[in-house]
Amino acid sequence: MSTQTATQTDAKNIKNVENLKVVQPNVSEAKKEAIKAKLEKFRPEPMTAEERISRIPLLEELSKRFTLLKTKSDDLKMFTAGNDKTNAKIIFKNSQGFEFEIRNSNVIEKLTREAHAELNILLSEAKNEILNFEM
Repeated sequence: MSTQTATQTDAKNIKNVENLKVVQPNVSEAKKEAIKAKLEKFRPEPMTAEERISRIPLLEELSKRFTLLKTKSDDLKMFTAGNDKTNAKIIFKNSQGFEFEIRNSNVIEKLTREAHAELNILLSEAKNEILNFEM
């Protein structure tokens, strides 16, 4: 292919690109308004001052729950850090006064690992509830 033919082909391609039109979908204004009206149905209505104030106790309860879970998580971390694997024990008690004691270090390690995992899940859920709380 000669250089002149390639240049002519490039020139034709450039002209074809310049002649292209941007095609936009033909959406009537009525359809646009209908879509906007449907979207407005799902927009949350602003809360009144009284409604916001009435939600404060709920936020306080969420805050207490988060604080309690954080304290328990910290206590469990301290227990794990202080565990010398020779004198540790875990005691389960129920409301009737029955007790169950565990002194096996492997069992204690497994129980604390699972307790850490569960507390982390509960703590992240409580944290998300507070962060996503809407007054």
